[in-house]
Amino acid sequence: MYIVLGLLIAVAVILIVKPWHRRACRWREDRRALADGRVLHRCVACGAEIALPRGRTPQTCRAGRADR
Repeated sequence: MYIVLGLLIAVAVILIVKPWHRRACRWREDRRALADGRVLHRCVACGAEIALPRGRTPQTCRAGRADR
């Protein structure tokens, strides 16, 4: 009985805290330049990709967007 109650409390706490919503994009730069001189950036958290001019970094999370 106590085990079931403990599991229910643990699940409730996890659902309230929602740790998966806190996961922000963590961008990594692919050092190989593209044909037009831009650099590809990949997010290790959500898998999004964006090509930007050399020296610029992504500022926003692109998770869940159709234009990845």
